[in-house]
Amino acid sequence: MTHYSLRDVIEAWERVGRGGDAMAEHERLDLARAALDLGHPTFACEILSDALRRGQTAAELRYLAALAHARIGAYSQAAAWIDTLLENPGDAALEVQALSLAGRIAKDRWARLPPGSARERAGLTALKHYRDAWRATRDPFPGINAATLLVLSGDLAAGRALAEQVRAAALAADSSLEPHWREATLGEAALLMGEHESAATHYAAAVAAAGRNVGHVASMRRQLRLLSRSMQVPDAVFAALSVPSVAVFTGHMIDAPDVPEPRFPAHIEAAVAERIAQALQQHGVGFGYCSAACGADLLFIEAMLARGAEVHVTLPFDRADFVATSVSFAGPGWVQRFDAALERVASVSFGVRERFLGDEALFPYAAALVNGAAILRARELESEPLMLAVLDTEARDLVGGTRATLESWTRHGLRAERIDLTRIRLTTPSVGPARKVPLATAVEVRSTPPRREVRTMLFADVVGFSKLAEEDTPAFVLNFFGAIAEIVRHSERKPAFVNTWGDGLFMVFNDVDDGATFALQLCDAVRRTDWPAYGLPEGTSIRIGMHTGPVFQALDPLIQRLNYFGSHVNRAARIEPVAAPGSVYASSELAFVLAASGSAHFVTDYLGLLPLAKGFGSSALYRLRRADEAE
Repeated sequence: MTHYSLRDVIEAWERVGRGGDAMAEHERLDLARAALDLGHPTFACEILSDALRRGQTAAELRYLAALAHARIGAYSQAAAWIDTLLENPGDAALEVQALSLAGRIAKDRWARLPPGSARERAGLTALKHYRDAWRATRDPFPGINAATLLVLSGDLAAGRALAEQVRAAALAADSSLEPHWREATLGEAALLMGEHESAATHYAAAVAAAGRNVGHVASMRRQLRLLSRSMQVPDAVFAALSVPSVAVFTGHMIDAPDVPEPRFPAHIEAAVAERIAQALQQHGVGFGYCSAACGADLLFIEAMLARGAEVHVTLPFDRADFVATSVSFAGPGWVQRFDAALERVASVSFGVRERFLGDEALFPYAAALVNGAAILRARELESEPLMLAVLDTEARDLVGGTRATLESWTRHGLRAERIDLTRIRLTTPSVGPARKVPLATAVEVRSTPPRREVRTMLFADVVGFSKLAEEDTPAFVLNFFGAIAEIVRHSERKPAFVNTWGDGLFMVFNDVDDGATFALQLCDAVRRTDWPAYGLPEGTSIRIGMHTGPVFQALDPLIQRLNYFGSHVNRAARIEPVAAPGSVYASSELAFVLAASGSAHFVTDYLGLLPLAKGFGSSALYRLRRADEAE
């Protein structure tokens, strides 16, 4: 099924319901392989996780789950699946694949660890797994990885000797070796041998043979980046392994009828569309993230679809309200284009599914989700994201508008290209009087507060608190919350709100980085606690769930202070009960906003589509950790 588009895979998955109870095992495996080949390991995790939770443990299912988790950096979870597979492979060919993947997991761990004994152990483990697989089968894949590890460990002669053997095996391989992996192996062998021109030729052939399987090309780029730490890799070799780039888009809407100061008049639409298409071609864009307002957004989507690229749309709120605020004022033709575009894009998601209600904060929130999703996707593909912005640099900007979105992006040192509407207006003659379009009926807007504001919420409780003896409860609670108070006291930026009940904790932070920092500090504090002194077993732990989203802030008449309300508070509360002890689980929204914030201190590892507590449905969840911690 790997020749299908991502939308084909999504539609096949949704036909049986996101839970897949009625899906045959071979169908599920086909979909997971297709998602992996198309460069969507997070989607593959979603497809597989439901079956794994229900106890389906077929060998290939476990292997694909391990592979998907390895590709998103969730190495501990990947290693757990591989360990069970190596204990009972059931199939010789799959055992070799499992050995190779075990080698890859250990190799990735080696690459992430600082110099020291742990790093050395990971390197030796990786080399052993790869060598065992090579000796058992003479399969070029584990062989070339063993050769690369020898070079990375400083044994160039041994690495080159093995690379020569692997090259001979790859050249002699029959059709069982897929063409793109064969060419990639020959390219890596040539690189290890110092034959740079030959390496570039083979890598280019590998990309051509891989076609839409960009996930495989991303793996090749990851290996090349690793090699560049220990040996010279010419730019031409990196260029040969190019993948379609990831672009995030922001741009002005088409001008409303009778606008006093033109910004994006209708008569320059064709010129803007041409400039967008040129930019997409110039940068080789294959993956796009955007909203879908009339004007620049829809021109971007149409240009992406025309080139067969993959587009992911995020609407800030309810679809009908979005059409009323951001599409229909430009006329029924734009509404038709909006509907047609959303029928063809790979996915449509929402900042909130509720109505707009005049909450301007929903626009920058959706922009952050779009930016963060693009950043995380580019990381998966071992590439650098680009922002394409269509804007009038002199025009007044709205809350969460194009200029603010662009400035937020470039402030973090990320690439951007601007298409200047001022210049296009000056060089594009008008073809006649402005077309009059009847104004659409305005969307309902509330005239009174409170309004929703984006906040980061944390819920936590202590695992095992219910087992505490009655006489030990006061001392435990005082010490537990005393430790939390110490963290708050030493924090540069305090939580905006704190509430407790029993062993439960609810905190609200104005900034996502502050919330992430506090959550991990809280985990550390609990880990250091002498639990037996409070009557609880050694190793008693804490569960933490987090979410970033728009919430209402208002005076709570019962406690006579400000409190936070809304569906997104409920969402955060439903994540905590399903979190693993000692871990911080976060929503995809928090992961995206954190990535968009530009923080380099945190990593979010995708866990899959997990059921939330109290029948709240399922949600894509991530595990939060520090960037300098080995997973």
